[in-house]
Amino acid sequence: MNGREGTAHLEWWANPSTCLARIPVRVTSAPGGAAWNAALSPRIEGEGRESVQDLIDADLFCTLRFDHGSAVDVEAAHSGDVNHLWLSVVLSPDSGA
Repeated sequence: MNGREGTAHLEWWANPSTCLARIPVRVTSAPGGAAWNAALSPRIEGEGRESVQDLIDADLFCTLRFDHGSAVDVEAAHSGDVNHLWLSVVLSPDSGA
């Protein structure tokens, strides 16, 4: 998805069989394809914002699952608005990086 926009979901997993949250996002890849800007779609307000903040506080790492089926582990960060996140790819120890 290098240099393009698309739809995906952020997923936080408690274990391999229990998904704690699945949030729809619109993503735009950053140059190089190792990071994305993600906008929650639809925007989340009120208690929902707090819940997303709690997820990020509890575990920065989540899965970015694209609508076409592929997925990548990412670290989520924001600068004060949980409706707009910066996602960076988390390299696995065996990736050789």
